[in-house]
Amino acid sequence: MKVFKALCSFFVVTSLIACGSAPRSTLEEVADNGGVEEFLGKAYTDAKATVQTRDLASINAELRPHDRVYKPDEKGRFPTVLFFHGCSGATLSHEQDWAEFYNGIGVAMIAVDSYSGRGIEWEQACDMKVMTPWQRAADVLASIDFAKQQAFVNAEHIILMGFSHGAITVWTTQVFASTKTAPLGLDAWPEDVMNGVQLSLPFYGSCIGRWTVPVKTIAFLAEDDRYIDEQSCIDFAKQNSDMADYFSYKIFPGATHTFDHSRPNASNVEAGSVYDAGATSEAMAMIAQAIAAF
Repeated sequence: MKVFKALCSFFVVTSLIACGSAPRSTLEEVADNGGVEEFLGKAYTDAKATVQTRDLASINAELRPHDRVYKPDEKGRFPTVLFFHGCSGATLSHEQDWAEFYNGIGVAMIAVDSYSGRGIEWEQACDMKVMTPWQRAADVLASIDFAKQQAFVNAEHIILMGFSHGAITVWTTQVFASTKTAPLGLDAWPEDVMNGVQLSLPFYGSCIGRWTVPVKTIAFLAEDDRYIDEQSCIDFAKQNSDMADYFSYKIFPGATHTFDHSRPNASNVEAGSVYDAGATSEAMAMIAQAIAAF
């Protein structure tokens, strides 16, 4: 069973914990046996009760020492991708593949590591015990704020890119931005933070929750994904026709979760990841076209 198959509105997830008496405790249990509503409901309730309130400065202080920055060889101010890893953590080869592509088309990339320096074990994040997307959205906002202050960044051309947990985090950030609601643990919504964000690229993430911010968003999905059901993105497009100018999706036939990892890490391999060079190349071509339209 795909994990994020039929979850109702993002903002009612807190009520879902009442749906079952014994929520499953791991992502793999949910993938195998169902129970996504209770699983996410408990995760949100626990996070809301335990996450400490922070400001952007303190979040940036944690994140920035662990950034990996990839820039084109020439000097200048570049459109810049903020790259958010999946729940299994940063995979250097994955970053490098995408950085090579972006630098080749004149785009910089900042790979944001949400785990290093925080003592987070990736299994805990995958099981929604720590750093849930509702909290991690603050990392996205802090990273946007930081990027705009860098001399090599064109602050009018910021691109958000996330994978799996990172994709859900980016999507959740856009949901929060639509009502200027601070993510869990962030002391306040930072005004104008989304100004300059031109493009959002969630890879194999669910499309749960309505957003209305004017950010062109392309969801890249895998037909044979063990964890994410593409139906939520199909449904979002059908139910939010007013966002048709901003939202589109691409489903790659036969592709698996983490299909763009040419050298997948051990946890990805165990989860059935198969590299799909064709799908990855097609996604890159679509992204290059979208950036060329800036």
